[in-house]
Amino acid sequence: MVSIAIVDDDKEDILTLERHIARYFAEKGGEYGIASFYDGSELMRDYAPKYDIVFLDIDMEKLNGMAAAKRIRDTDEHTAIVFVTRMAKYAIKGYEVSALDFIVKPVEYGSFALKFKRALEYVAKNRRQLIEIKQASGTVYIDMSEIKYVEILKHYLIYHTERGDFKVLGALKWWRNSFPPIRFACATAAFWSTCAMCAASAKARRRWGMTSSWSAVISGKNL
Repeated sequence: MVSIAIVDDDKEDILTLERHIARYFAEKGGEYGIASFYDGSELMRDYAPKYDIVFLDIDMEKLNGMAAAKRIRDTDEHTAIVFVTRMAKYAIKGYEVSALDFIVKPVEYGSFALKFKRALEYVAKNRRQLIEIKQASGTVYIDMSEIKYVEILKHYLIYHTERGDFKVLGALKWWRNSFPPIRFACATAAFWSTCAMCAASAKARRRWGMTSSWSAVISGKNL
């Protein structure tokens, strides 16, 4: 499913994008979800890197689209940002936040469909698999590619990542059924490690019964 955020202080402009998106998926097929916000500050209030595409108006009263995009990039470098604006002269600044594209209002379906197709192709090429982890400080989203290995300790799963360790209630059975073995191998009953660790040694591959093809992938990245 494609997760989409629309951020605009004009209700009619939001409805226009929602209709265009619905029409596109009705014609092309696929599943999607939309979350709409009436200002950049609403989007950023509890922002998490869970959106594949963010449509951002530039001219908004409290937190404009450019400022919101910069804050998005502080924590999320992958989301496809598409500016939707009547202020085309400012859209050129999109390179500062690695915006994928921009659309000039009023948004006609034909031009929208072309830009949206490009955004979906970007999402497909850069697809992330996020894991939602509830912590005392709030919800944390971890990309699968960040995980070094997972430790199972009693009734807890401990995710060892590049950002640190995250502990959450969970079971080995759930983990085994949730993620494909091409990404993770079972080292022991208590550890699931990424293929990066598996590829570190031929001895380890033989011990864990891995074929040579496993070493071609390191948490979704080529060696």
